[in-house]
Amino acid sequence: MHPHDLSQMVGLAADVARLIKSELATDGTVTTVAGKVVLSISHFEVEHRLGNLLQHIYRAVDQHFPVRKEHLSLIIRDMDGSYENSFKIWKSV
Repeated sequence: MHPHDLSQMVGLAADVARLIKSELATDGTVTTVAGKVVLSISHFEVEHRLGNLLQHIYRAVDQHFPVRKEHLSLIIRDMDGSYENSFKIWKSV
């Protein structure tokens, strides 16, 4: 991967992290690690709101970043450390 491509990916991840922080009504934390967006939420939210959160995130990313040159990794974990899963937000065609 070219260094310029990596910086674009890290930039997109940071922009998406800011978007998630501003759009989601959750007590969780949003960070970026190595170009990946990491969302840490309560175990209750994982069990009861995960599907809705994912839909909201995918919709917001498509709306605010319709042209993406790279795939984006989204990691959602609970704050207790018992659940972690990775999701891809595919680059635009």
